[in-house]
Amino acid sequence: MPHRELMTLPHDDEALSLLHERIAHTLTDGLYRVGEVFELTFGKEAAHAAMCSLLLNGIGTGAPVTCSSQTYEEADRRGWKEYLDDLPDIEVTQLWRDGAEYAGQGIAPHEPYEGAPSLDDRRRRVEKIIAHGRVLATCAETIFGKDYLAIWEGVAARAAIDFGGSLTLEGIRLLSGVSLNAVRNAVSLGELNLDKAGRVSSTQAEAWLKRRREFCPSRWKNLQDNQAPFDRILVTGAGDRSNVLVPQDAEGTPFMPQHVVRPAKGRPGISITVGAKGSEEQHSDFFDALKALADMEVARWRRRNSAGNWGIVRARGPWVLVSKAEIERQLAAILKEAA
Repeated sequence: MPHRELMTLPHDDEALSLLHERIAHTLTDGLYRVGEVFELTFGKEAAHAAMCSLLLNGIGTGAPVTCSSQTYEEADRRGWKEYLDDLPDIEVTQLWRDGAEYAGQGIAPHEPYEGAPSLDDRRRRVEKIIAHGRVLATCAETIFGKDYLAIWEGVAARAAIDFGGSLTLEGIRLLSGVSLNAVRNAVSLGELNLDKAGRVSSTQAEAWLKRRREFCPSRWKNLQDNQAPFDRILVTGAGDRSNVLVPQDAEGTPFMPQHVVRPAKGRPGISITVGAKGSEEQHSDFFDALKALADMEVARWRRRNSAGNWGIVRARGPWVLVSKAEIERQLAAILKEAA
């Protein structure tokens, strides 16, 4: 049998959209197979009634979703199989994209447009995804097959990091972006220790994951993050200027003025240090420093840690969108204090 490629979790909006489209197509095919099983088991009339009831009365994980045509007379004429063409599969499978966003980046999808962000609200949205994932991981294969169940393995792994528990090696692979062999090698080297169930504690897994370049710390915990997936259109200095892309380090701390700006020595203004050790650059403008980071193969910068010491950190995971207004507010406060 040919080797089956393991799924990876997408980190940008374009890849998430493509994944969502594939899952939506899978739903249509899966429902077709289910309907045919109903016909063989219960007869065509019963199967027709069941499938039309499902497709006409709305299916989904939130508010009811209905097909564009809603008359049983038309359904009787067309047959339930043709009615699948009217299925709003993208809307119906939104939960799968939500799960992929949370698993890959720790995003709490559907951030409200109005009002201040709330950790309690984000936590509730995340916990809802986790609860749905527990169900879908056990029964979704019937309709969706095995190809996308890794999303819910990733959700469970991310939940263990966020709220405590243990991770499978596959869960660690999904969050780290490395191969399963690399994870197994970490076990062989004693970097990861397995319990009796063959799982790794969340504390140990998180410490190992933070050293992996592709691991993205959970973004829902950062109130400066607007919870939007990385969008290549919104590169630094372009696109919607109400939001700006910034890197984050292994701790999930974003490149924001309050962490990276300090008063300039011997002159008015501010200073921001970017670059690897021995190749540091000094910038007096925050957005110039951000552009310099975008041009680096691996973004590195100096920031102040919780003890007040300045050290070099490197970007981990995808860049995240933050409010430009918040950046400018922090800059204004720092400049006022330095004056």
